[in-house]
Amino acid sequence: MAASSISLIPPGTGGVRDYASVLSDSLGAPLLELAPHTDTTGFSGELLFLHFSGYGFQKRGVPTWLVDTVRQVRPRFDKVGIVFHELYAPYGAPWNSAFWLKGLQKRIARELLTLADFWITSREESGRWLGQYSRPVPHKVMPVFSTVGELESVDTPRKNTLVVFGSSGVRTNVYEWANGEVFRCAKRNGLQIHDIGPRIQDPVLQTRLAEEEVIVRGKLPAEEVSAALAEASYGALAYPADYVAKSSVFAAYCAHGLCPVLLTRDYGSYDGLVANQHYAAGFGQLDAKAVQPALIGRAARAWYEPHRVCATQAAVKALASEARATKEVGEASR
Repeated sequence: MAASSISLIPPGTGGVRDYASVLSDSLGAPLLELAPHTDTTGFSGELLFLHFSGYGFQKRGVPTWLVDTVRQVRPRFDKVGIVFHELYAPYGAPWNSAFWLKGLQKRIARELLTLADFWITSREESGRWLGQYSRPVPHKVMPVFSTVGELESVDTPRKNTLVVFGSSGVRTNVYEWANGEVFRCAKRNGLQIHDIGPRIQDPVLQTRLAEEEVIVRGKLPAEEVSAALAEASYGALAYPADYVAKSSVFAAYCAHGLCPVLLTRDYGSYDGLVANQHYAAGFGQLDAKAVQPALIGRAARAWYEPHRVCATQAAVKALASEARATKEVGEASR
């Protein structure tokens, strides 16, 4: 890829930035934060690669300016690729803004889609939705990869530990699930809880973690997170089963071969994931001794393998090459 290729990301830190940074080097498209008043006059080159997250670009998930910006700079690039990290708010009650803004969020995603020469998304359902509105361009559905490393072999010695990893909000959801069931489950099963991630600010929860003798590891470098996951038996995550393919925390658990414990209301099969085969469906499975963590860890890693980092990098480069060839054929036929 030409040095003038760029990857556009929302401002700030988080999972989208971590994911984008892993792909940027392989594409030769360095990261550039995009905001409403970013000077885009110098934008041009071979590839414009947009990482779209509505809530990343605008606090209510309606960055209408983003469509105008991409439409304006698109003619200056040989091709435009888009990663759709999210499309629109999946849930929302009438008293939440997402309920009223969902239509506008959908429109923004559709309009961006019309500007893409190729696209990628992480969920099969997202792929089906995008497919309804997409031009016949190269595209692929690939669950996200781990941004904290991958083990070559997941058959590593494991300790009786349960990791709670992720952002403070993601981890808080685990601790608050069923009024702290994670603590009771850990006691019943002789597990030590390791908390990994930015400091949780809630003083009540901080006190609870101390009282429950949770090992608070804090925010660690990726290699230390990887080392902790490599020796754990379980990793807990409160997340909808139909969206977990877009979770970098779930990807990290799978990449390291521990047994993910998914906390959700609906354990239907989505994105090739099957409850109690690729993850434990709640803490009750541990109590009932219904799952073997090593077996589930290996199955989770096998599910993860087709979209590991190198596979995703290769897929995106292949999509970009296919898009270029498709575009050249189209131009030659005119």
